[in-house]
Amino acid sequence: MKKLTDNTGLGKVILLCNVVVLVLFIISMLFLMKFDKTNRAVIQERNHYNKLYEGYVTAQHPLRQDSAEVAYYQYKLDTLQQKTVATKDEKKALSESIEVTKQTLADKQKQQEQHLAQVADLEKEYGPAHENWEQLNSDNEAAKKKFWVIAWITIVAFLLKTFVFAHWGAKNNQNLQNIAPWMKDGMKPWMSYVAWFVPVYNLIKPLSFTKEVWNETDYSLEDAGIVTRDENSVDNSNLFMSIWWAFLLCSVWVMNFILFSTFFREGAFYVKTNHGSMVVIAIVIMVICMCLETVMILGYNKKNKQLLENESKF
Repeated sequence: MKKLTDNTGLGKVILLCNVVVLVLFIISMLFLMKFDKTNRAVIQERNHYNKLYEGYVTAQHPLRQDSAEVAYYQYKLDTLQQKTVATKDEKKALSESIEVTKQTLADKQKQQEQHLAQVADLEKEYGPAHENWEQLNSDNEAAKKKFWVIAWITIVAFLLKTFVFAHWGAKNNQNLQNIAPWMKDGMKPWMSYVAWFVPVYNLIKPLSFTKEVWNETDYSLEDAGIVTRDENSVDNSNLFMSIWWAFLLCSVWVMNFILFSTFFREGAFYVKTNHGSMVVIAIVIMVICMCLETVMILGYNKKNKQLLENESKF
């Protein structure tokens, strides 16, 4: 019965997935910069638009009162003009009331005209500003939507790649379970999936799982006499994997937090950082992480082939 499986194909699939994820990530960063351009325009225009809007709304407040007062005095004047009196004194008093009402009505009409003229003047500036504001927000929402579409596609691709990586790790661990009796007390193959997909736990465990598979594979090859360790050489594999893991965490968590704070919040990151530089840094970190992972996968695939070629020794 065959003890070992050839997992190099899965390793190559991971490398292909990395290329897809990297391309999607770069595209998402380009869409993010397009969103940033429209978002900056909205933020820069906001204070100017709000001032115009407040001024326009404030200028409209007296219009309702003006209309009510003009209607009231017009009705009062019409009522007085239709009123009939019998005595000379009553006629004199009525005439005086009519004149006072006419003057008050004229003053209220003049005041209403002034307020209407003020609103009309403000509307000449507010109208185009409102149309521009609506267009800016429409463009911004469209750019934001496009970014999130490609961002979610990237996230799904990354999760699929992570699953393949976890499966690759589980298969490699299963090989060790089949040839190394001492591995029965170590981590089980299913722990690879747990390590990668359980929140918080996945901040640490995937690295220790990968290190265990790598180190135990080295030990198995040496124990079977397939490879000979050079006592004068220094094994930097654990340091290499730790560096890879640091870049992965930085790329997935730290840089994404910084990017979100830079482009979707208006705090210190938005104000004090160069947005283009943040995108370049995120891409560079992602590229370095992918390169380190490529070297690691190719390195372990080589070990997997050595195990397969010497399966009879186990």
